[in-house]
Amino acid sequence: MMVKPPRLYLAGPDVFLPDPLAAAASMKAICEEMGLEGVFPMDNALSPAEDEGGAAFAARIRLANLNLIHGADGVIANCMPFRGPSVDDGTAYEMGFAAALGKPVFPWSGDIRPLLQRTQSRQYLAHDGRVWRDADQMEVEEFGLPVNLMLVDPATGPVQPSFTQAARAAANWFGLSPA
Repeated sequence: MMVKPPRLYLAGPDVFLPDPLAAAASMKAICEEMGLEGVFPMDNALSPAEDEGGAAFAARIRLANLNLIHGADGVIANCMPFRGPSVDDGTAYEMGFAAALGKPVFPWSGDIRPLLQRTQSRQYLAHDGRVWRDADQMEVEEFGLPVNLMLVDPATGPVQPSFTQAARAAANWFGLSPA
């Protein structure tokens, strides 16, 4: 009897790349090498319905992606800085949704500098003698993590420095012996 490989939802802003399907194909190929099945948000192949407004179409995309996460065994999440020093907010939502369902999340980022350092490189921060603050006087957390502390689960390990390493961590989590 053939066992189905663990399905991993591939969360991240990769859907906004100039050629998102090429990125998806590359990630899916890496997953397959690791004994995993990658599921990309655009696998839904949704198009706007005739006379459908943007908000209605967005709601359908959201529901379809949440259904993909429901059907997945876990999530590999691209946590690269997106339009600022932090993770894409849609990706963060998907990570939280998966975690709430009890599914393991495997974050990765090609930029694993601490969030404080990534924020400093993008905007002026001031130290008030106690903590670092941005221009809006909001504290910038300093835990040495590349993402907000809520996005790191000690059970699945640290933020990996590449997609391949995150896929390997997922394969190990599911008891596979990746190549």
